[in-house]
Amino acid sequence: MKKIKDFKIAIKNILLIRRNNIGDMIGVIPVFRSVRKEFPQAHITVLADSTNAGIIRGASFIDDILIYEKGSGIYRSKYLNYWRLFQKNKRKFDLAIGLKRGFSSTMAAIIALSRAGIRAGCVPEKWHPLQHCYNLPIEGCSKWGAVSHIDAFLELIKTIGIENTVKDISIEITPDSKAKVRGFLEGIKVPAGKNKVIFNISNNKPENTWQQGRFIELGNMLYKKYGAVIIITSTGPDMDKALALCKQMDGAAFYFQTPKVMDFAALAAQSNLLICGEGGAMHIGSAVGVPTISLWGSQRPRKWMPYGEKQYVIMKNEHVNSISAEDVYGAVRENNIL
Repeated sequence: MKKIKDFKIAIKNILLIRRNNIGDMIGVIPVFRSVRKEFPQAHITVLADSTNAGIIRGASFIDDILIYEKGSGIYRSKYLNYWRLFQKNKRKFDLAIGLKRGFSSTMAAIIALSRAGIRAGCVPEKWHPLQHCYNLPIEGCSKWGAVSHIDAFLELIKTIGIENTVKDISIEITPDSKAKVRGFLEGIKVPAGKNKVIFNISNNKPENTWQQGRFIELGNMLYKKYGAVIIITSTGPDMDKALALCKQMDGAAFYFQTPKVMDFAALAAQSNLLICGEGGAMHIGSAVGVPTISLWGSQRPRKWMPYGEKQYVIMKNEHVNSISAEDVYGAVRENNIL
């Protein structure tokens, strides 16, 4: 298999492509750090979606973000829309890496539209015409199917010659989000040393959405045993549910609005425990190092398990409501989280 060094190209401008959601972006932060270590003087651009770009906004290990947003009119075609994005950018890329483990015709097309000198990405086991979009093809990607998505992407870049990898998924929280959380905590007057527990009640998978009554039960248990202050977060559509929950808790409970994903990360970093469904909030908890209990409603591949220490998974049957408040309370006690 070819390596980057086999190309006689001076690498000054690099494009790294990671689409989809928050957890997907967090999973490739170690790749960004590794590429920065390998090419310290290069200009590194990340092509992200509007759904996940906020995770790396302002990060020191990249230089620029291209954000893909859905278009209208003729640009409803994603391929025309990507073409337009690259036309506006004007930067000539020496190296582009498609960060997807497994072949994707969309990713291959995006790589081709980037017009990078070196174009790396996974090719299929069976022939596909768009595999020729890559002149640095990565073969055998299926062998990483069962391992953590973080480890898989580090192995992917090792195959093309970036061997000194950095296994660090931490988020660099922006100063404005830190200030917002600081002001919020000062405003609700949480005493120093008081346990702060986040309940993130929203989830885009119905089977991972815990019913409100369970949150109330658990909040009352944590208040009675630990004197915990409960901070409830949600997406915009669930705000009314979150505010109603605050009123039904026995102890102090507050709602924190997080229009920016970095605001949520800043709050999680200042808390003692995060409880959420499987999804983006769980990965943010892992990335900021807060103890996290994630509630899983269905058997998901091991590759999506949270990464790092103090990350606890509770999984029972097909729906998350098979998990009781006592189950979560037991995990808090058994692991001495608070």
